Amino acid sequence: MPSLLSNLKSAREYLTPTLKSSAFLTRGVLTPEEFIKAGDELVYKCPTWTWEGGDPSKRKAHLPSDKQFLMTRNVPCAERVSSLENVVAESYNGDGDDGDDGDWLVSQVLSAEEKKKRDEKELEDEFDILDDEGEVVAEKKLADMTLGDDGDATGD
Repeated sequence: MPSLLSNLKSAREYLTPTLKSSAFLTRGVLTPEEFIKAGDELVYKCPTWTWEGGDPSKRKAHLPSDKQFLMTRNVPCAERVSSLENVVAESYNGDGDDGDDGDWLVSQVLSAEEKKKRDEKELEDEFDILDDEGEVVAEKKLADMTLGDDGDATGD
């Protein structure tokens, strides 16, 4: 099966011509010149990125031999990848209903401490005591409240 897939990819690459005019705005694809220019800019602005030549047998003729692909190394990360994967996995409920009509997007990843703080805040918010107007009763006011004869909380 892998050789069949490899052969199909080779055939597609052979039949698909190299772009000569820009189609980035319409199709989101770059010409080789645009790719090199964008890569040079990325390498200039972000020193963790470098151009690589790769295996000479796999080089593409439409790209310079020393600029076949981009590689990033030594990217600093405050969290271990495994802990980030766990947080993302927990944020998706896994039942196929992600509440967003099938378009799932992680807009932020929480650390374990941030997740714990958020869970505690949600728990506190669930058990707020409200007064007659529906406003949250402050702790001091709550301490001043007493139970009336009929079991309802009343303020004095």
